[in-house]
Amino acid sequence: MKEKVIYLSLIILLFLLFPAKATAAGKVIILSLARLDLEQLTEAETISPWLEQGAMALLNTGTASGSIGRHLYVTMGAGSRALGTDSGRLAFMQDEDYNGSVAAQIYVRRQGSQPQGEIVHLGMAEIMRANENLQHPVYPGLLGETLHTNGKKTALIGNADGKTVNREAALLLADRHGQIDCGLISPEILKEDAMFPYGWRMHKEKVWSVFREVYAISDVILIDWGDTTRLNEYRPLMQENRAKQVEEQIFSDLDWLLTNIKTEMDKEDLLLLLAGVPVAGATGAQNLGFLLLLGASVDAGTLLISPTTRRPGLAAVIDLAPFILQSLNLEVPAEMIGRALEPAGTGGTKDLLGMRKVIDHIYRLRPVLLKTYVLLQIIFVLGALVNLFIRIIPCRYFNGLLLGLLTIPLLLLYLPLERLSQPFAVALTVFSAVAAVIVLQFLFKNAVSRFAALAVTTSVSLVVDVLRDAQLMKVSVLGYDPVSGARYYGLGNEYMGVLVGSAILGTTALLIIWPRYRRQLLAAMAVYYLGITYLMFSPHGGTNFGGTLTAVVAFIVTLAALLQIKPKGKTLLFLFTGLVLLAAVALQLNLSLPDNEQTHLGRTIILLQNHGWQALQEIVLRKGAMNLKLLRYSQWSRVFLAFLGVFAVLFFRPYGVVRKLRETYPAIAAGFLGIIAGSLTALCFNDSGVVAAATTLLYAGVPMIILVSQILRQAEIQVDINTNKVKDLT
Repeated sequence: MKEKVIYLSLIILLFLLFPAKATAAGKVIILSLARLDLEQLTEAETISPWLEQGAMALLNTGTASGSIGRHLYVTMGAGSRALGTDSGRLAFMQDEDYNGSVAAQIYVRRQGSQPQGEIVHLGMAEIMRANENLQHPVYPGLLGETLHTNGKKTALIGNADGKTVNREAALLLADRHGQIDCGLISPEILKEDAMFPYGWRMHKEKVWSVFREVYAISDVILIDWGDTTRLNEYRPLMQENRAKQVEEQIFSDLDWLLTNIKTEMDKEDLLLLLAGVPVAGATGAQNLGFLLLLGASVDAGTLLISPTTRRPGLAAVIDLAPFILQSLNLEVPAEMIGRALEPAGTGGTKDLLGMRKVIDHIYRLRPVLLKTYVLLQIIFVLGALVNLFIRIIPCRYFNGLLLGLLTIPLLLLYLPLERLSQPFAVALTVFSAVAAVIVLQFLFKNAVSRFAALAVTTSVSLVVDVLRDAQLMKVSVLGYDPVSGARYYGLGNEYMGVLVGSAILGTTALLIIWPRYRRQLLAAMAVYYLGITYLMFSPHGGTNFGGTLTAVVAFIVTLAALLQIKPKGKTLLFLFTGLVLLAAVALQLNLSLPDNEQTHLGRTIILLQNHGWQALQEIVLRKGAMNLKLLRYSQWSRVFLAFLGVFAVLFFRPYGVVRKLRETYPAIAAGFLGIIAGSLTALCFNDSGVVAAATTLLYAGVPMIILVSQILRQAEIQVDINTNKVKDLT
């Protein structure tokens, strides 16, 4: 017994003398430079050296509305795209006066409880109510609430007061009750300077003094350097050379402050230089913000990445809150759809400026090129349809134009349009399409062979590109849009529809070309379709669950039509069971991944677990609202309706032509059924379903018109308009 006591005493003594190491979380300091552009920072002699000392990234500034301060700061604090209101600027010290009343008194009037923090936000109740109507879960103040729940303290220093009170930055740290623990945001933090906008500038010595006070008691400190906002607002009233002089003084003050902060920081602390609110009137990629991460643990000259974007040097403002929580070793709430930032290779401001230039060029080229492409689709498709009846010109001329439409998605994947001006980019696309049609017509003597060559090349190119981390799609006008933030990785809806449609058209065309190898081709098709389906839902591939459902329905209908399987009860039950199993596999793959690697599907399942069917209802409503909006306003809806009109006409007029098509090209006709089924599925199960539906139907509508015109010509069939019947004159 004595020996046990002695051993136990020794063990306790060892633990006391040699305590186990624990990773202590440092403080997070955020210096917010609103209304400032990355180029301004890189050109500033006093600030540019700081940019070389840390890790950096561009920031998507998407919110539930526009990229302006009141929406952005709520979004940053919620970790999800949120909505601000005009009252977002109303943050005060407790004893400050607002409209003749003390802020603390107004707070009690609105919140019904006494404030605990030194800083109160008077608009939080209104902001909470505004976000209740959004069709995705948003919790303003979630960052501040999570910090306070875990015993962490918050602090805010500075303001952007100009013509009116402007303390929108408080929304980043305020909890759901609108409270921040300490700091100073009243006019005391400013000093008079007649040469600065509105006659005020940040009192850097006062900022430093307050910072040292709150640093000792706070875990997250936000400094709102309002001079950048005031200058951006006042700049239209100033001579540009005078504005540059003020800008230099602001940067000099910032350099002084950064130097002092760095000397105060512990080695575990992190400093975020955040230019998260774009300059007024920003367009295109100018709306992308900028983040610089500094600290002893941060490697200089590196890029940041987020699982939100999976692209080095690019993150989103919704990633800021999860990163702050993770830096403090706190659990990130499931309601935050953003993900924590992490380092991802070497790079600097030159790389970010180059990336932003490419993104901006594609952003501005996209509407010009796609509107032209959509317009040509409508003109050529409807023109070719009318020409079938009244024979304005020989059908072969229209067929060349229609074939050119099928080449565009492939060309937009490979052409280096990001390097060309808009006129040259459009001209190169048109020239390449014409050249591609000439080559196809020269190498292949019939339409089916041309379809096979073009469609197989398109689908294989897309598969390879997805496997290569979508290197080509990243700079394609049919690819991603980092400015709007609709998608950053995987397979977007535009090319998802192209992949499904081209895969079916290409493989069914091969069955027509090589009928003797039908059995082997059917087996290869099944394997190819299965591989594409897996690639669609793979977390490291397409990560497109709606696209997966589209592909499964389209491929199953195609194979069923080819094998002449009738939709009986047992068959439908078998197919339904297969779909359920596929969905279960997709879910399991996502849920088995670490939190930072889960796709939208995995995060959606977590939301369903936390919020039940209400979350599912919100998702369904959001998808439905998005598709209704696109049906009303999107250019792709016109193409979708045009193709539906083509199918409706050809199924009834001329009489018997569809039957003739099925007899002459049975495999391709089966593929058309699959493509139509997949298009309707895409419309129902994707956020931008109209887009995917239109690009999918391209590979049924265009080939159908070409083949019908060929049947009419080869069989010398004449359409009797009066009787609406087909007469075989042979």
